[in-house]
Amino acid sequence: MRVLLLLVFLVFCLVPALSYRDTNWNKLNRAGRRENLEFRVALNQRNLDVLESTLLDVSNPASSNYGKHWTSEQVADLVAPEPWVSKKVVNYLKKNGCHNVENHGDFIKASGPVSAVEKIFSVEMYNYKHNIKTEQSIIRSSETYQVPFEISQYVHIVSGVSELPHLNNGPKSKTLKPNPKDFEATPAPSGPADPGMVVPQTIQQLYGIPSDYVNNANTSLCLAEFAADRSYQPKDLKTFAAKTGTPLINVVKNIGPFEPTQPDLESTLDVQYGGVIAGKDALITFFTVNGWMYEFSSDLAATYPAPYVVSMSWGWPEPLQCQQGIGNCTNGESSQDYVNRVNIEFQKIGLRGITLLASSGDQGAPGDGNPSCNSRDQPISTIFPGASPWVTSVGATMLAAPSANEPNPIDTSDAPVCGIHKCATSTQEVTCSTPSALITTGGGFSNYSPQPAWQADAVNAYLSSGVTLPNKKFFNASNRGFPDVSGLGHNYYIVAADQMNIVDGTSCSSPVFGGIVALLNSYRLDNNKSTLGFINPLLYAAYASNPEIYNDITVGNNYCTESCCATTGFLATKGWDAVTGLGTPNFKELLAYVQSLN
Repeated sequence: MRVLLLLVFLVFCLVPALSYRDTNWNKLNRAGRRENLEFRVALNQRNLDVLESTLLDVSNPASSNYGKHWTSEQVADLVAPEPWVSKKVVNYLKKNGCHNVENHGDFIKASGPVSAVEKIFSVEMYNYKHNIKTEQSIIRSSETYQVPFEISQYVHIVSGVSELPHLNNGPKSKTLKPNPKDFEATPAPSGPADPGMVVPQTIQQLYGIPSDYVNNANTSLCLAEFAADRSYQPKDLKTFAAKTGTPLINVVKNIGPFEPTQPDLESTLDVQYGGVIAGKDALITFFTVNGWMYEFSSDLAATYPAPYVVSMSWGWPEPLQCQQGIGNCTNGESSQDYVNRVNIEFQKIGLRGITLLASSGDQGAPGDGNPSCNSRDQPISTIFPGASPWVTSVGATMLAAPSANEPNPIDTSDAPVCGIHKCATSTQEVTCSTPSALITTGGGFSNYSPQPAWQADAVNAYLSSGVTLPNKKFFNASNRGFPDVSGLGHNYYIVAADQMNIVDGTSCSSPVFGGIVALLNSYRLDNNKSTLGFINPLLYAAYASNPEIYNDITVGNNYCTESCCATTGFLATKGWDAVTGLGTPNFKELLAYVQSLN
């Protein structure tokens, strides 16, 4: 059988469901009055200062409270409004024709016929169909929703009524590398990359990750997808295991919409590499939501039992989470309001002992906010959730071209596919960037979140190092810097629909680092210790104690997207930088640090 080899650019920056009104949606006829619509009402929260300070305390390796995580009930009781508030909103919705009304304390999930939704929120509901992804249809309002006066003082945002999501058009197949002449102006290029494929053994040998560790029975990892994205195909996992000579990945639960008949490359990549790096018998959850970050984070915060590690290979620029007068953030909210709300959900999740990871972006410093690199006054793009201080932001590296006298080349001879196709042998990492790769790793500084104390020393050392920086008008150096860490993100071998694919992206590195955290959790669970939870303070404390815990990436920059280069961006250099963060993991040293903790 002929094997199709595709060089695929995985678009990691995909869908903001509560924000961007995609112009590819065509408004059709009025929705039927009896058609059912699910929505949720996010209520105003309380004790948020206590939530943040408690999370920072239990996540600080130097604190006597390190690892003393809370239960989901304790977290919910802390932040939810007084019970009478949620009950009043619930009763209002029921009284006005809604059903399946679920009271989650700080948010209400409900369903109702179109006629009831139109009356409650003073809107007219229409059928919309996507003109590219023609199988996608949706019922939404043609105008801004209005929160009823009777409950308006209790409500923050409403999702599922007015927003038209921006749908991913699918991975882009490329049979040729980008033309190097299009990138000749790029300063300090990373240079040529190792042309060989990356398989699990490549990652394990490069970072010193054990391949035969018997996991604790409770070790778990979740791969999250959004906008009801298509799923992985279970039978591909068997083929992937056979072709790479690795154990069969143990998916124990699929949550949310699951459509495997035409497997999505994003979902396939996440499960295959997150699962294989997490190790044998790790409990893998595939979690899909028909929405964006608020829907996912509020659901996860209320889920019990929940997986201990979650990787999210999706993102969208922070300023585009809402656009004034467009989409769902139209009841007085802004993009910053939306980001702040989701960050609170992330804090709730972290306090439960769950680690969140997110990709740092595939469009370099220009980002999805300036994909054509044509604006000299355009601020450097950020990404959400990748720029959130409450997730571990993961950038991407690639293997440099192998040298003729490589002392200890990577040996992938036990992967059957490497006996047929050339696999990578280099051990030297550089910034993942075009034109050698199909993507350029994202990085920079958040638009909204101030610099956290746990990264201040590392980030300020970068800013004062003398490295060439963009003009200060393009970024806020006093805000949260990202990414935190990096991992390989180029030339990954995957199996989708029984076909071989080669893919690039921070979509590769985030699930891999998630698998590493799952392994670290396993060691702690074996010793009757808590999971790592919100891991960012630990990552920077580990670096301060021993910089050798990370492989420092000092070559490359993030000036380019996959199709063009801007005149400004960030350079990789010694120590933390806004291109590859602290670097890639040295698992043995990182494990030693984790084992030294309470």
